[in-house]
Amino acid sequence: MLTLNSDFSDELWEPPESEFQPLLDFQNEILSDTPHNDIALLTQRIKRSFLDYVRQGIMLEAVRRYRLYKRQYRNFAEYCKLGLGRSPFYCSRIIQAAEVCLRLIRAKFKILPTSVAQALPLVKFAKVDEYGDSPLEDKWQTVLGNFQPENITAAKIAETVDENPESRLQQVRIKKDTYALLVKKAAAAGLSFSELLDRIADEYNPQDIEEPTTHTPEQEAILDQLDAEFQKDSAVEAIGKTDKPVAGFAIKKLSKSYHGAISANRSDQVSDSS
Repeated sequence: MLTLNSDFSDELWEPPESEFQPLLDFQNEILSDTPHNDIALLTQRIKRSFLDYVRQGIMLEAVRRYRLYKRQYRNFAEYCKLGLGRSPFYCSRIIQAAEVCLRLIRAKFKILPTSVAQALPLVKFAKVDEYGDSPLEDKWQTVLGNFQPENITAAKIAETVDENPESRLQQVRIKKDTYALLVKKAAAAGLSFSELLDRIADEYNPQDIEEPTTHTPEQEAILDQLDAEFQKDSAVEAIGKTDKPVAGFAIKKLSKSYHGAISANRSDQVSDSS
């Protein structure tokens, strides 16, 4: 039985060497049968592995719902940080993504989101109304009607389920990497791509450098994660026909916009402060 090492930071997880051994053993198992592997069996195992995030979400939800972490940790957030080496926000998003996929499985869909990033744009549509209905199935069917399975990406899903299509009629040129980055940030804040741009446009003020009000620990974790990613990727590229940076898309200014986006979407955040 493997024991998780809690002696590492949330930013850099360095598990003991023994934790990687199963992967090395698995590689040896597969290669030892090559080239006589059963392709049908390998294909089945590969396809199942695309949904590993669902298994992670199921286990995380069991730990959170039944407070299994209480044996060693004060709360779910501490368990995520020290037990798993992951942020509580990220773990909560895995749970949400897994629930979306499970709902689609129960609805008899054969083609499913293959990653957390693909499932997240659908989370807001999984909410059930007073009659027990939700637009989740219709939204996913729309995605499947527009793209072949091999062409489905998180960015395409986010754009397809966007409930404000008129906002996309005004075309602008934007670099592919920049678009993908903004879609990722929008999903992290629980917004559609157009909603994110609307918030940036509405809330950005070059004269306003005052720090926003305090946030919950969960919201601060989101902001820290976003800032770290923007520092890694430098500043966002220009939107338009030139390659020059656009004022207001620097790291600091976007962080302020996300403060507003996250504050406005508190109800979509999943946390456990017990």
